[in-house]
Amino acid sequence: MKRDKWAQLAQLSDLIFDVEAQKFARLQEEEAKLKQKRDRLEEMNAAALNAFNQGHLSLRMGGDFYWQTWVGNNASRLGQAQARARALSEIHKPALRKAFGRKNVLKNLIGK
Repeated sequence: MKRDKWAQLAQLSDLIFDVEAQKFARLQEEEAKLKQKRDRLEEMNAAALNAFNQGHLSLRMGGDFYWQTWVGNNASRLGQAQARARALSEIHKPALRKAFGRKNVLKNLIGK
């Protein structure tokens, strides 16, 4: 009888761990997507600066100033979102560790 309850508790701890791991994975994916967006923005900026240096028409109309303003605003926004995602994943780590510890302890108690 007790063995069945331990097994049920182990199943519950596995489920809780899986939920916590999925939350953490979503946060990691969000951070990775934001990093890709920042990298793409840097590539676009480098290409635009190269075009400006070659005497692009928009340079004469102040396009470089507006472009740099746009890039700066977007880089800042993406950086803040990335920092938020990283902070949330760091905040979430103790819950994930706790769920993992419970899972392992119960696995050892029931002898699996």
